[in-house]
Amino acid sequence: MDKKEFLKAIAEILMTDEDDLKEEMELNSFSDFDSIAFLQIITLFEQELKLEIDLEAIRKLHTVKDLLKLGNFV
Repeated sequence: MDKKEFLKAIAEILMTDEDDLKEEMELNSFSDFDSIAFLQIITLFEQELKLEIDLEAIRKLHTVKDLLKLGNFV
């Protein structure tokens, strides 16, 4: 999975247009960002990127850029 595919998957989870997704955006600014969306994002990391996410890393996820950093895309 490359960065573009990752952002497309995140946009689908957050039910927003991929072109509207900006790195500085706060995750909680999306109306569809809830516990289900959060679990879908964690599943995306684990299944598609083969990354195990620990509690400390989860606590640091606040922006789209944080997701990109955790996925090693920036």
